Amino acid sequence: MTTTMRTDMTDDTTMNPQPSTTMHTAPNADPSIRRGCIPFLALVLLAACGGETSDGHAHTRHGHEHAAPTAPEAPAGTFPAALFTAPAAGDPVGVGVMKPKAAEGDRVLIVGRIGGSEQPFLADRAMFVLVDPAVKLCGEDEPGDDHCKTPWDFCCEPRENLRRMSVSIVANGADGAPIAHTLLGQGGLRPGSRVVVEGTVATVGPDGAATIAAERIAAR
Repeated sequence: MTTTMRTDMTDDTTMNPQPSTTMHTAPNADPSIRRGCIPFLALVLLAACGGETSDGHAHTRHGHEHAAPTAPEAPAGTFPAALFTAPAAGDPVGVGVMKPKAAEGDRVLIVGRIGGSEQPFLADRAMFVLVDPAVKLCGEDEPGDDHCKTPWDFCCEPRENLRRMSVSIVANGADGAPIAHTLLGQGGLRPGSRVVVEGTVATVGPDGAATIAAERIAAR
């Protein structure tokens, strides 16, 4: 089954509507997944690279705290009991290794870091963006360089590489729809967290964007 969706593409400073693109989804994919996941990844990565400078930040050399966003605690029973338990035994692969051969319905065990923008979590749904661990945080290779207050946005990384090395993660409820609560702060998840995700490839777009329906997520 195919679903036609609109995505926004942009240069480094502006957003310009483009013709619609076609996204392929697994036969049993929930309509809410088809409507939301691919645009979520696109918007997060666009937000990561906006701003007045070439990499999206007004860089300074003074020190500051890397303050991560916070969220209210989820009511009991919001998330499946197994969601924040250890994934199956095995060696997880990086997002960049998994994506080129990903097909809808594939079982995957992947590792990465939460990021891609200043706010990589959705505020009202259980979704975030996972970036391959090979992608460096801003300033990671420069000891003492504290110019970036949100290094998990990877804004020092070329945008095209960031797209290629990123994937959307969604946690669904019993009804198959994304859970209506942010994953921020749940199970120790924060921007920049290194996590392992076990789940199923839910959607794959023609541009390589993909969504993983998570069954287990473990912060490491």
